[in-house]
Amino acid sequence: MDNFTHNDEELLVQYLDGVLDEHTKAEVEKKLNSDTEFRNAYESLLLTKEAVKQYGLKEKVAGIHKGMMKEMQQAPIRHISSARRAVRYTISVAAALIVLIGSFMLYNFYSLSAEKVFNSGFQSYDLSTARGNEEKESVIAKAYRSKRFDDVVKLYEAGADSSKEAMFLTGMSALELKENSKAISNFKMLIAANQQNNEKLYNDDAEYYLSLSYIRNGDYDFALGLLHKIKDDSNHRYNKKVTAKLLRQIKMLKWR
Repeated sequence: MDNFTHNDEELLVQYLDGVLDEHTKAEVEKKLNSDTEFRNAYESLLLTKEAVKQYGLKEKVAGIHKGMMKEMQQAPIRHISSARRAVRYTISVAAALIVLIGSFMLYNFYSLSAEKVFNSGFQSYDLSTARGNEEKESVIAKAYRSKRFDDVVKLYEAGADSSKEAMFLTGMSALELKENSKAISNFKMLIAANQQNNEKLYNDDAEYYLSLSYIRNGDYDFALGLLHKIKDDSNHRYNKKVTAKLLRQIKMLKWR
């Protein structure tokens, strides 16, 4: 990272520790959205922090230190300067950290699956949170509320309701049934209809769940493109759900 400086690294560490003032925090977040190199460095630091948290490296380092001290006490007395002893200890601890973090990264890389990433972001859509409910609920909405997802798909395909709500709920039902292609088709159709009519009904919901459909279907480039669009839109309903961790996991799936 030729343009990445020590000050940038310190700034990211402070950001991760939550010690920045609101103004500086906002500047960092602005740079994360506009500077790819800066964002990559942030994701690397975040991964290291997760490794430390998950594996309890502090305790492991303490164990390494204890073992080294015991070994030094048992070994024949040799005249080694304090400076050399400190260097040897630092190198040993650093090597142990590299091994542990590397093991953590490899474990995450090989144990990660599209289904795991999908499940981490998926939450069943609750009709009670829907905006602008109709006075009289449609037959498809009733079937969806009762979790009769097969019936929702059948009713929609039979032409019982062609509204945007029915289109969206059919896509959600297909997701619940793990029919990814059908879900993708419905969500894309809804987004296209909104663009054509200059409307936004269920649009944010359709974009987010379309990205999850892409993930489970293995279409990682499509998922990343859509998730970056959501992340760049601070007014998007699902903006906060698009985390650096989610984007990093999709990239890892793509690399495999």
